[in-house]
Amino acid sequence: MQANHPIAPAGGPGLPPRRAALAALAAGLLAAACDYVAQKKLIVGQHNEQDVRQLMGVPDLVWDRPGGGKEWDYARGPVGVETLRVAFGPDGRYAGMTQLLTEANFRNARPGMTGEELTRLFSKPTEKQRFPLKREVVWSWRYAGEGEFKYHFNAHIDEATGRTTGYSRTDDPRGPGA
Repeated sequence: MQANHPIAPAGGPGLPPRRAALAALAAGLLAAACDYVAQKKLIVGQHNEQDVRQLMGVPDLVWDRPGGGKEWDYARGPVGVETLRVAFGPDGRYAGMTQLLTEANFRNARPGMTGEELTRLFSKPTEKQRFPLKREVVWSWRYAGEGEFKYHFNAHIDEATGRTTGYSRTDDPRGPGA
């Protein structure tokens, strides 16, 4: 059902941390620019998988759609605040694009969800952080809020059961506009 397509780290191995960070930022900006062009250029029913790959690159995750077709996820974290899901019909034709990291979509999260269910709903998280004393792992997705504010939507997952116990929202430590 889910296939992960790893992407080489920006900057590659052996780069000094500052240069690697700059390379990652440049790659993120380039991806955002390509996504914007793709959103304006792609036409439902007219374009195909090859057209999308040419405009947006290799997807981070690939899903099978019920009834045929595929969905490709383009997660633009950790710096970006978008995760786009591109849908294709059984014929391989472009069927539309959805931004997954929205307040409306976060309202679909329910207590007791598994990591697989969360990934299906929001795609891969921006980060995962373990809290041993609480015996939980927190998955976070960075997203854009009102104005220039950025936030993290957090899923608190019990280590013993692998299921969510609750959700929270925190301000992005990078601050507004970052």
